[in-house]
Amino acid sequence: MENTFQINNNPKKRTLINKGFKAIGNGAYKSALFLFSEALFLDKDDLSAKIGLFIADMAMEFPREASGFYELYQNLIDTQPRAKRTKVQKQILELIDSFDANLNKMAHILYDEDAFKAESIDGILYRDFKQMCQNKNFKEIFQNLMFSSKIIFTNKNDFYDFLELLVENGFYEMAISYIENMRHFTLYDKKINEILQKAVRKTK
Repeated sequence: MENTFQINNNPKKRTLINKGFKAIGNGAYKSALFLFSEALFLDKDDLSAKIGLFIADMAMEFPREASGFYELYQNLIDTQPRAKRTKVQKQILELIDSFDANLNKMAHILYDEDAFKAESIDGILYRDFKQMCQNKNFKEIFQNLMFSSKIIFTNKNDFYDFLELLVENGFYEMAISYIENMRHFTLYDKKINEILQKAVRKTK
């Protein structure tokens, strides 16, 4: 019992947690992840370290939502009596769990909707195409599909990734053709122009 008490009140753990929340406040999310992980290594049940870890992880993809959780947690901790701290921490963890659950549901809904669109126009979603390429050669997969199916992009980053893969695998003219066909949409897109210049240089 005495050892457990010493671990839970480890000054090093408290320092790591304080530094972790300060890192979140400064937008240094990777540093925060490391600090909270170190704190949890010292005490795997520490609720404050768990909250910090989840918020830092969330901030990597959803900085605005993570900032909301961070501010809510800090406000509650500052305004509630110390005796209610554990209750507050458990409530915050429940809110974070709820956010993650809703996010997963939304991802499934969006995927199903995109898949339905792909089937309705006889195409393949880029994420499915990319999955196929993990098991086989990109050139082989692309050449088999290019005349039989359309590749459907649901976000701009997928299109960037696809163009980069075309250039990396020697389909320079194909990449240029894709860009030229989309020119009225991508005229002022810096990333597209960078890929176009790379493809043009490769053809020389």
